[in-house]
Amino acid sequence: MPIEISWQHSGRAERRTFDGRGPFRIGRSQSGDVMLDHPQVSRLHVEVTVDGASVRIEDKGSQNGTRIDGRQVTAATWSPGESLQIGPFTLRYVWVAAQVEATRIEPAPAPRAERRASPADGPDAAAAGGRGQFPGTLFEGRTVAVADIKASGKLAAETDYLAIGGGCGSFCWVDHLRVYGVPASAIRVLGVAPDKSPYAKWGRLCRVSQIPEHERIRSNSISTPDNIWGFPGYASREFVRDVVHGRMVGFKHVLQVFGEPVLTESYTPRLGDVFRSFDVEAKRIGWDEMWVHGQVLGIRKTDDDRYVVAYRVPNEFAPGAARADRERFMVARYLQLATGYPASNFLPDLQDFKRAHPDVPAVVNAYEEHDEIYRTLEQKGGTVLIRGRGIVASRVIQRIFEARQKNPNIRVLHLNRSAVTEGAKYDLARRPVRADVQQQPFNWPKACWGGTLRKLLEEASPDKRSELMKVWGGTTTADRDDWNVIIETGTREGWFKSFYGSVQSMTYQDGQVVTRLEGREKFQESVDLTADFVVDCTGLVARLDETPLLSDLTRIYDLPRNKVSSGGAPESSLAGLAVTSAFEVAGLQNGRGRVWAAGVVTANGPYAAVDSFLGLQYAALRSVDQLGLLRAPGVSRFGPLRSFGQWLRWCMGRSPG
Repeated sequence: MPIEISWQHSGRAERRTFDGRGPFRIGRSQSGDVMLDHPQVSRLHVEVTVDGASVRIEDKGSQNGTRIDGRQVTAATWSPGESLQIGPFTLRYVWVAAQVEATRIEPAPAPRAERRASPADGPDAAAAGGRGQFPGTLFEGRTVAVADIKASGKLAAETDYLAIGGGCGSFCWVDHLRVYGVPASAIRVLGVAPDKSPYAKWGRLCRVSQIPEHERIRSNSISTPDNIWGFPGYASREFVRDVVHGRMVGFKHVLQVFGEPVLTESYTPRLGDVFRSFDVEAKRIGWDEMWVHGQVLGIRKTDDDRYVVAYRVPNEFAPGAARADRERFMVARYLQLATGYPASNFLPDLQDFKRAHPDVPAVVNAYEEHDEIYRTLEQKGGTVLIRGRGIVASRVIQRIFEARQKNPNIRVLHLNRSAVTEGAKYDLARRPVRADVQQQPFNWPKACWGGTLRKLLEEASPDKRSELMKVWGGTTTADRDDWNVIIETGTREGWFKSFYGSVQSMTYQDGQVVTRLEGREKFQESVDLTADFVVDCTGLVARLDETPLLSDLTRIYDLPRNKVSSGGAPESSLAGLAVTSAFEVAGLQNGRGRVWAAGVVTANGPYAAVDSFLGLQYAALRSVDQLGLLRAPGVSRFGPLRSFGQWLRWCMGRSPG
């Protein structure tokens, strides 16, 4: 059956009908079947193949990639109703009953963005500026008129600086702005945390992944998000507190900072201490008065060198208000995007199991509430299958080890796709490996922060960055004595065993989960792993396309992306937004308006450890320094004298002056 592909071009709706299997070529070349004349389209961009009732598309190595409904693809099924994005063009197709004329060109309807809502559209559509869900037709184009925003009756505020996300990344940026001299009245923060806490999401993830407040976080913590100067750091504060209370153990923390990891293991602070330091600095800079509850739905450039942000106030913060009354706009000159990880990474086969057995609580993700598993183990014993390695897996294994102190009848099966026998090597350095985990080397965080690796990555081309990141490897768990003792003890006593391979199937038999494992090479033959519980520790999703806001921005403004650092075609799994060395999203510049980004949003860019405390503070420092060069309102030239004065104010707990 033929297909009819349609797209918009130069104010005209174009359609072309194709009969047969293809492949049909789409690109900038005049010799193709569909010509899309734009610099962002490669000469041969994609090929479309019809195979029975299925339509497949294949990206042919294009420069700017291909998307289906906002997700980056190289080869995929294209379903009716899905939008195929190629450069600035959006294509769709329908099945047609018979061959029609090869090409038909019709006048495009009047741009919907220019249409004003009428009462017949209903209250929500009229308030949004057109038909459909908020923000309606106002956001169909790349630029929105400020007059239209004001006419909507939904403009909540205009501000100079707006941080989007409301988490640790936003906090670091706002903290720098305040210390550099920007008044709290010129800053707004959009987020959804019920208590306005900058660590709400991160703190919840820590707790459910078994890091209680009295425990030490796994990540390296050279940086302190509550103190842009880094001194006194967490170790110094803990040392003073211990000495004041007569505990000489405090000297150990200082020695750790200066001797790690050659003479001692890396120092990391207690989770509760990090929370309290955030709270103190948040109060000092007036975080609560800058905070606005809102879920961001979209961002567009305005016609006066600024940006408009569409957001919806969560129902719990506007009880009784109609949906339309909770939909608002905010306009700002300078934005920062720090939306964090969009979701936890739950392996597909585990999701399939949960869908097939919705009432079975035995399969969980480490980033969801699952304390009941450990309570059950302490009471009844049992076997736990852990999938994944790294920081989260190490914490879950430690929590099970603690449960074994109450009930020794607990076994751990640790499943990974392959064994790690040799760590990543670069120049003369090699990462050590313990229990299939590449451990954090001494040079990684320090060199990423201010050393040679940071400078090398910043000056590298996109291809070179991808190559370097692949060789270096990412942030991993540091060498920890307690972790090493647990693994060595468990292996020796037989209650901890490692397995390697791909999962063939998961079934539920006699109250237990049976994982059929396909053997890998020399490690073992196919085997059934039977467990009472399965805990997925494969981490967090870093794909931008999983965040509707960022997916929409990328599509509308054709924002370039960084390349992945692992195998596969460069366009097969693009990483974060491409940013400058100052973390500016150059593709979003709007006259005097600027947008910066921080955290995993910038993965594989000019800085390596972007999702660490180090990375968040470094991004904030570079972006606010650039604001100073731009002579942005309120941002001072931050020289040594002002810096020292502001540090003294921090020490005394006084608001930035």
